[in-house]
Amino acid sequence: MKGNWVCSKPSSSQQRNHNQIITDKLEVLMKTYQNTKDHWRSLGYRKAITALKQHPKQVTSWEEANRIPGIGTKLADKIQEIIESGHLRKIDHVCSGDDMKALDMFNNIWGAGPTVAQEWVQLGYRTLDDIREKAKLSRQQKIGLKHYDDFLERMPREEAGAIEATVREMAVSIDPAMMAVVCGSYRRGKTTCGDVDVLVTHPDGKSHRGALGKILDGLRDKGFITDDLVRQGDDEEDQKKYMGVCKLPGEKQKYRRLDIIVAPYNQYYCALMHFTGSGHFNRSIRLLAKKKGMSLSEHALRTGVIRNGQVKVHEGTPLPVTSEEDVFNHLGLEYREPEERDY
Repeated sequence: MKGNWVCSKPSSSQQRNHNQIITDKLEVLMKTYQNTKDHWRSLGYRKAITALKQHPKQVTSWEEANRIPGIGTKLADKIQEIIESGHLRKIDHVCSGDDMKALDMFNNIWGAGPTVAQEWVQLGYRTLDDIREKAKLSRQQKIGLKHYDDFLERMPREEAGAIEATVREMAVSIDPAMMAVVCGSYRRGKTTCGDVDVLVTHPDGKSHRGALGKILDGLRDKGFITDDLVRQGDDEEDQKKYMGVCKLPGEKQKYRRLDIIVAPYNQYYCALMHFTGSGHFNRSIRLLAKKKGMSLSEHALRTGVIRNGQVKVHEGTPLPVTSEEDVFNHLGLEYREPEERDY
């Protein structure tokens, strides 16, 4: 597979970011535009940041910045300002002030999101105490607020592994052949994790049905699951996803976000790839599939997909996927271990 596709190169081959001073500033703006639901601006900044990180040397002039694909004249102006002064006045204008600080804080409450965070700011709320005392909160937002500090703090790899082991032990106690594996940043080899995603399946293709409820009941009885957030998926043939809060035994343990996904075995490897990530890797490999007249999701890799613009007019036919390697092979890619998908 030739071409400048992220998914076609191991993440370890990524060179050092020669433009970190610039990308750090632009990332502040990108996050602010995400918080205010300015999707086009945040997307533009994300593309520019990616291009700058991949640029083989330090950018030293407006002209050099402007030649990089994805960076127009206005962004080149901002880059030149950072090069010359080490600062970007736009950050002071857009990101400073109590409103923006509150917006950033409220966006970190699980279950809130940009729309609700903006509504709270418009109502004059500026602190977490304001939210506790004055805001009308959903059940999920109350849980997010209760565990605000714990959710923000990344957990050591060892803790994530202990959470995985707890879920796996419960799954195996229900059926010894049940499979459970942690995905996300843990599977990509990171030293810390934001939350834990555990994917569960059964190789006989049918015993996964009804398993999620039994696993959750057992984990609740142990006191391991402390709060329920969201449960998705009603079709017995499809994936089911549970989102909640867990806590390992011990006084000093923190409350952590836990997702459990139960997938039919025929969807397992596509789900494993999807929930392993990274998000950047997933976007790249899905776009490549689309370019080849295929579609890739957490459910299947399909060929013969017919699209009219962005709309699928024919869903195509699922390809046999009995390993992650199969997905790479079908797309003409060299296989990448999870650690090599950490973009």
